[in-house]
Order: sequence, then structure tokens, then C-alpha cells
Amino acid sequence: MQDSKIVGIYLAAGKSSRMGENKLLLPLENTTLGSLALNTALTTNLDHIVVVTKEEDPLDWLDYIFFTSLFVKRWTHVTCAEAKEGQAYSLRRGLQEVNAMKAEAALVFLADQPFVTARIMNNLIARYRTILNEGRERDFVAASFEGIVRPPILFSRNMFPALEKLEGDMGARKLIRKSFIGNGDTIEYEDERAFFDIDTREEYEQVKEGIPYK
Repeated sequence: MQDSKIVGIYLAAGKSSRMGENKLLLPLENTTLGSLALNTALTTNLDHIVVVTKEEDPLDWLDYIFFTSLFVKRWTHVTCAEAKEGQAYSLRRGLQEVNAMKAEAALVFLADQPFVTARIMNNLIARYRTILNEGRERDFVAASFEGIVRPPILFSRNMFPALEKLEGDMGARKLIRKSFIGNGDTIEYEDERAFFDIDTREEYEQVKEGIPYK
């Protein structure tokens, strides 16, 4: 089981409606907001990453480094025709690609959660591989902050059918909270910054100026 493929799904097809402009293109920490979490993920033990965007996305928010020989073969770009209908459709599109790769599991993470750490991702991957090697079964391994499940979340392929049935803006973590909390592992973290998501101009200015999170 040690070599079971685990693929990341990077959800980057949001409308940025609360920001009023494409938040992924906003400058942050010497790159763009949308590049930060992807760059982090590319340093982890994920075998590959699927980047899901809306159809008309020119990918101008992605740092040039992702298109160099160092990284270009480690990620795949797919578009979601129904992205405007909600995150569930983008997740479904990513799962289609992960299924085609015959992956054992998918780690779902968000483009507007730029400070997620490689440590968190690698911990989830390591925990899941340990579970497999011990012959146990778990539907997911999730990060948690203040006792609440939050992305990133690693899902066993056993969960793919349930995830594919989600509709609208119902995120994968809501499915866990409602139905599957007894079938997975959670790892609690105390780093609030790692789970901060940026949806509004106020939140963006907050992280730029180093104001404590709230």
C-alpha cells in the first residue's frame, strides 16, 4: 500500500464575488494570492495536483515558475463548465481527473486559503498511508482547528461517489460534518493562520498588514 497514489485537487474556480475582482491575481508575499497554496502543495508528498478553474480563466494569476521544467509536469489544469453553479461542481470535475489517474485518494485544498502549510498536508498524507499499511479503513483524514474540520481534507476513493453527489456550494467538509465524522481521522492544529481564507477586501488588507486574524 505504500505506493498508493494520492493526488491533490486545487479548487480555484470561485467567482470572487465578495472581493469584486479576481482575488487569485492579487499580490501577496512576492507572488499572487492564488499561487501561494499551489506552490506549497508542490513541495509536499502529493504525487500530482489537479488545478480546477472556470473555463474562461487565462491562468494569469499563476506564477511563471509553475510553467517551468521544475514544476510543469507535476500538475494538470482542467476547467469546469459549471463552476458558476457552486464549488461542488468544481470538486466533481477534479474527481473525474483523479479517477482517471486511478488514485487511491484525493487531497482537497483551496486557492483562497493561501497560508496552508506543507506540514499539514504531509501529516494528512502520512496518517492516511499509515492507516492503509495497518490494514484499516478510513473515509477521510482531515485537518481541524478549534475542533472544526477544515480544508485541506484527504478523501479515500471510497468517498468519491458521495462527493460527486454534492450540489451547489455544499462543500466537502459539510458532508463530513453531517454524515461521515465517525469514519475518518482528524488532526487538530493550533495555527490559525494556516486556515485563514481570504474572501473580502478587508480580509486581504488584514493579511497584507499583518493584523491578527479574527
